[in-house]
Amino acid sequence: MHRLHSVINGLLAVLIFPSLLMAQASASVTGVIEDETRAAIPGAKVALLGPDTGAHRSTTSRADGTFIFEDVAPASYVLTVEMSGFETYQKALAIGPQPLKPLRIGLRIKAMAEDVTVEAESTDKLSTSASDAATTKVDDDWLRDLPIASDDVLALIGRFVSPSAQGAAGASIIVDGVEVDESDLPTSAIGSVKINRNPYSAMFQHPGKARIELSTRRGHRSRHLDGAFDLSSRNSLFAARNAFAQSVQDVDRRLLQPSVGGALPGKNSSFYLAAKRFVDDESAVVNAMTEAGPFVANVPTSRHHDNVFTRLQWWPSAVHTVYGTYGFSEHASTNRGTGGFNLPERGMSSEQHSHKVTVNDNVLLPPHWSNTLLFGGTTEEERTGKAATAPAIVVNQAFSAGPSQTFTEDGTRTFEVDNTTTYYGRAGHTLVFGARARADRIDAFDASNFGGTFEFASLARFAAGAPLLFRINRGDPKIAYSVYRANGFLQDEIRLNPQLTLTFGLRYDWQSTITDRNNVAPRFAFAFAPAKKTILRGGAGIFYDNLPGTATERSRLFDGVRLRQVVISNPSFPDPFLRGEAVSPLPSIIRVAPDLRSPSLSQTSAGIEQELWRRSSITAEYSVLHGVHLFRSRNINAPVPATGVRPDPDFLNINEIESTASARSQALTITWRGRVGKLFKPYVQYVFSRTIDDTSGTFSLPANNYDLRAERGPADFDPRHRFNMMGTIALPKSFSTGLVLSAVSGLPFNVTTGFDNNGDTIANDRPPGMTRNTGRGPRTLQLDVRLAKTFNVARLQGGNKRDSFDITVDVFNAINRVNVTNIVGVLSSPFFGRSNSAAPARTVQFGVKYRFRR
Repeated sequence: MHRLHSVINGLLAVLIFPSLLMAQASASVTGVIEDETRAAIPGAKVALLGPDTGAHRSTTSRADGTFIFEDVAPASYVLTVEMSGFETYQKALAIGPQPLKPLRIGLRIKAMAEDVTVEAESTDKLSTSASDAATTKVDDDWLRDLPIASDDVLALIGRFVSPSAQGAAGASIIVDGVEVDESDLPTSAIGSVKINRNPYSAMFQHPGKARIELSTRRGHRSRHLDGAFDLSSRNSLFAARNAFAQSVQDVDRRLLQPSVGGALPGKNSSFYLAAKRFVDDESAVVNAMTEAGPFVANVPTSRHHDNVFTRLQWWPSAVHTVYGTYGFSEHASTNRGTGGFNLPERGMSSEQHSHKVTVNDNVLLPPHWSNTLLFGGTTEEERTGKAATAPAIVVNQAFSAGPSQTFTEDGTRTFEVDNTTTYYGRAGHTLVFGARARADRIDAFDASNFGGTFEFASLARFAAGAPLLFRINRGDPKIAYSVYRANGFLQDEIRLNPQLTLTFGLRYDWQSTITDRNNVAPRFAFAFAPAKKTILRGGAGIFYDNLPGTATERSRLFDGVRLRQVVISNPSFPDPFLRGEAVSPLPSIIRVAPDLRSPSLSQTSAGIEQELWRRSSITAEYSVLHGVHLFRSRNINAPVPATGVRPDPDFLNINEIESTASARSQALTITWRGRVGKLFKPYVQYVFSRTIDDTSGTFSLPANNYDLRAERGPADFDPRHRFNMMGTIALPKSFSTGLVLSAVSGLPFNVTTGFDNNGDTIANDRPPGMTRNTGRGPRTLQLDVRLAKTFNVARLQGGNKRDSFDITVDVFNAINRVNVTNIVGVLSSPFFGRSNSAAPARTVQFGVKYRFRR
């Protein structure tokens, strides 16, 4: 009997004790849902998302607005409440052994109904919604259906970037929220591309119109593997002849891109891997005029590009995400630099490889905070050309012969840290603040022009053996230095009411290469919805730019001690040291002005966005830009016009980088985006603009170093009209077509004599009374078309209904228009007033892509 009693007690303990533990370990989540007036909201969808996104619980609020989840195990959760006409509510919950107090949730009314809204994008809580007018976005559907040459997405999206808003280094590229010097991602790793998002955001250094934002793909936590295999090719069989070539160039271009992503063991981590192999063997067209007559030839060139991108992502909890990325890139090319006026012997080889690692920690801090912390490191090595064994010969805009004088090696090590914090306030405030620090270590080697270069003003002077100048560099070409940058920002987006949103921002940028420290940049933007389908937007802000790295490198190398440039006027030929009017052992140097300031761009804009019909809208925006303290160079030791004497007798030329240039730009931009019926999805942009400035870049020198008034003229990038259109059409039987149309009016070009009349050793003098960029070239027009057919694969080995197979045919420059790329403005050139090169003629590319799920 005693033994039986013990057995019964044991069985009861086994059955009851776990239940007691479970009762103690579980909890209930209860609450009430109300609107802004404290009225109960019935029928709201309430979801409780746990650590495993594959399993969650949901319910709806009762008539009195209450809801309940019972027997909730201890863990971290995200509570989501959705109701038509209200903003989605999210809150992080940590369920522990202590009872959870009932929640009181107040839903806010949406700003506007339907598709027109002044809300932030659902996928980006940091969006400055007050200034999101006419954002250009290319997502996965566009990337799949549009003809993209060599899968170069940036070349396509760059057509919509404003040239006048770009800084000294060109367009700003942002990858996953972090600014990079350049993007080298495989196209398959790009999830979306955006331009003009948050034009006045304090988070970024440059305006939205000059900023390209890329988001990368990531793996998922499902049990399936998703992947793709993309292959494309083109060759000369289907290519047209370039207008300046005597025969069709050799073309053999191949692109291979595999990608795969999915869950890792444990269900709380994922991976994504993409790779790219690009081989381009084709020809460059040389079109020059030598002493023997016209020289036209197709010169074989080669480019190889390999890169890999991988992303590992881990979810320690439902409110915490950690991911790391690794990117590898390698470029190699041969016969680089040939074509145009450069004869075949000018070709050189180059190679470059880089490694980049980032680690990102993103956490939601209940109840109203989130924080993102990023660490990044990059190493890059690049080598171009080789030591020259003989001088080069340059006949101004006629031909260039002899070995290339370029010989550089650069190694860069970069480390950066970035932190951004967001506060979601109850009073309609979204506060964002953060900081970034970056350090670059550069080891540079520049032995360019160690063989020397003869410069001739014309073919007649070359035939007479009378060079205008001879230049040669001598000295120690090695240097190492560091550059540091830092910035901080604060931004508050205030939603005053459902129809009005204001954004205020403040940013500060600092760099070690400029002593200017007054770079405080205020920003402001607004969005007002006076009617259901109309939004008025506008803003104003100041944006500061950095000194290009090449300016720092060249000023440290060409300091008169490390490297010396010897310049001889009217030298003997072929031995320049036999005679000459001015054989100068004096050094020519490049230096940065001691009072150099950071360039700043002030931008103001106002626009209206009107919904035309469902999922279709038109936007008109007028913007004004004013740039001051822009970079240019000036030879402050040029001969004084009255005496012909140089101010400093210890130097020949002193090319000083100054921040004394300025620019003004006005633009009217009209954008139409949406759908026409169920088949056609267009994005159309027309820009009418005018930009006036007085510099052609950091190292550009004026025709007269003592009178800069004649430098004022149309900007080098100043087309009056720009029209760009992207569109996709869904055809029956799984056919589709995509097109890209671009029409741009002519660009300005400079007119010079080809001689050095003022003795400053630069042959950029202009005819009397002529100012900079008085000429203007012809317009360009290009149409690219893609035709695609999709096959669904259901019963192949390992296949399922989600597998698909695409066959594509791309035709670039389908109308085979001759788009010239260089108008010669040198009066002494035999090509004066016309071009000697053109963009590629029509080419056809075939591709296949297989997408799978396993």
